[in-house]
Amino acid sequence: MELAQGIKLHQIKEDDLALLERAIPEVTDAMGVVSLSPRIRTQLRQIQRVLSNVRWNYGPPSEVKVIDAD
Repeated sequence: MELAQGIKLHQIKEDDLALLERAIPEVTDAMGVVSLSPRIRTQLRQIQRVLSNVRWNYGPPSEVKVIDAD
Protein backbone atom coordinates (compact mmCIF):
# COMPACT_ATOMS: atom_id res chain seq x y z
CA MET A 1 0.00 0.00 0.00
CA GLU A 2 1.31 3.47 -0.78
CA LEU A 3 -0.02 6.79 0.46
CA ALA A 4 -0.20 9.91 -1.71
CA GLN A 5 2.88 11.48 -0.07
CA GLY A 6 5.01 8.52 -1.13
CA ILE A 7 4.92 6.82 2.26
CA LYS A 8 4.74 3.07 1.88
CA LEU A 9 2.94 0.89 4.38
CA HIS A 10 4.05 -2.70 4.73
CA GLN A 11 2.08 -5.54 6.23
CA ILE A 12 3.36 -8.37 8.38
CA LYS A 13 0.92 -11.25 8.50
CA GLU A 14 -0.12 -12.48 11.96
CA ASP A 15 1.66 -15.83 11.65
CA ASP A 16 4.90 -14.17 10.50
CA LEU A 17 4.76 -11.63 13.32
CA ALA A 18 4.25 -14.40 15.88
CA LEU A 19 7.21 -16.31 14.42
CA LEU A 20 9.45 -13.24 14.68
CA GLU A 21 8.35 -12.53 18.24
CA ARG A 22 9.19 -16.13 19.25
CA ALA A 23 12.44 -16.30 17.29
CA ILE A 24 14.18 -13.14 18.56
CA PRO A 25 14.51 -14.29 22.20
CA GLU A 26 15.54 -17.79 21.08
CA VAL A 27 18.21 -16.40 18.75
CA THR A 28 19.45 -14.07 21.50
CA ASP A 29 19.74 -16.99 23.93
CA ALA A 30 21.54 -19.13 21.34
CA MET A 31 24.09 -16.33 20.79
CA GLY A 32 25.02 -16.34 24.47
CA VAL A 33 23.96 -13.08 26.09
CA VAL A 34 27.23 -12.90 28.06
CA SER A 35 29.29 -12.61 24.88
CA LEU A 36 27.12 -10.00 23.15
CA SER A 37 28.50 -6.51 22.82
CA PRO A 38 26.42 -3.61 24.17
CA ARG A 39 25.77 -2.52 20.58
CA ILE A 40 24.31 -5.91 19.61
CA ARG A 41 22.22 -6.08 22.80
CA THR A 42 20.84 -2.62 22.01
CA GLN A 43 20.01 -3.65 18.45
CA LEU A 44 18.18 -6.78 19.65
CA ARG A 45 16.15 -4.68 22.10
CA GLN A 46 15.30 -2.29 19.26
CA ILE A 47 14.13 -5.19 17.09
CA GLN A 48 11.94 -6.48 19.91
CA ARG A 49 10.49 -2.98 20.43
CA VAL A 50 9.65 -2.62 16.73
CA LEU A 51 7.91 -5.99 16.69
CA SER A 52 5.95 -5.07 19.78
CA ASN A 53 4.98 -1.72 18.22
CA VAL A 54 3.76 -3.47 15.09
CA ARG A 55 1.46 -5.66 17.15
CA TRP A 56 0.23 -3.22 19.81
CA ASN A 57 1.02 0.44 19.29
CA TYR A 58 0.76 1.42 15.65
CA GLY A 59 -2.54 3.06 14.92
CA PRO A 60 -3.91 4.29 11.64
CA PRO A 61 -1.57 6.63 9.77
CA SER A 62 -2.02 10.33 10.46
CA GLU A 63 -2.54 10.93 6.75
CA VAL A 64 -5.91 9.13 6.75
CA LYS A 65 -8.72 11.45 5.71
CA VAL A 66 -12.18 10.95 7.25
CA ILE A 67 -15.06 11.65 4.87
CA ASP A 68 -18.53 12.11 6.35
CA ALA A 69 -21.32 10.05 4.82
CA ASP A 70 -23.61 13.12 4.60
